[in-house]
Amino acid sequence: MIIVAEGISAAGKTTFARQFGEGRWLPEIEAKGERPGPDDPLKDHARFWADHNAFRFQLSQEIEAKHGFAICDTDPMKVHYSWCMERAGFHWPDKFEIAVPFVRDAISERRLGFADLYFVKRIEPEIARAQKEGDATRRRGNFDQHLALQPHLIDWFSAMSGALPGCVRWGFPETDALIGEVKTKTPEDNPRRFDVSVFDDLIRRLPD
Repeated sequence: MIIVAEGISAAGKTTFARQFGEGRWLPEIEAKGERPGPDDPLKDHARFWADHNAFRFQLSQEIEAKHGFAICDTDPMKVHYSWCMERAGFHWPDKFEIAVPFVRDAISERRLGFADLYFVKRIEPEIARAQKEGDATRRRGNFDQHLALQPHLIDWFSAMSGALPGCVRWGFPETDALIGEVKTKTPEDNPRRFDVSVFDDLIRRLPD
């Protein structure tokens, strides 16, 4: 079973994911290789990030095979980030419209796929800011930008909830309850993990 903990910076994703043990937690990872430069074609950026996110999804499957489940600190697919950045009016070189076909191809090639459960936490801005300022162990750059992304993140996963009924839940569950649930699941229980029609449906459901 592959589980995603999602939310803006300081929402508590890492704290939630790490409690299941370092072996089951998949953090965000640094991109391998040289990133495309600002003057490189936009397709190069789209291809680079689709490949990076596919690599991370494959790591989640390896954890799943070894431990029975993986907890991902943010969705490995992560094309939502491009969409949210554009909706919020920020510049990001991985343009959503250009990224979509690369992500779709990666799904059809079974290099990238959907998780079994998505836990998405909404957080009040003042609480997120207090948690950020109270955590001296991590630097959180562009924090105000992350706050601006939250309504669009909620819109994305609301669309995901329509495309994958029952797979998106709001808030983070109690540890024991989640452990009890994942023990009953296998990868075969999610026949839509690599279903491109789910991705197409998700894109159609996004707000104009």
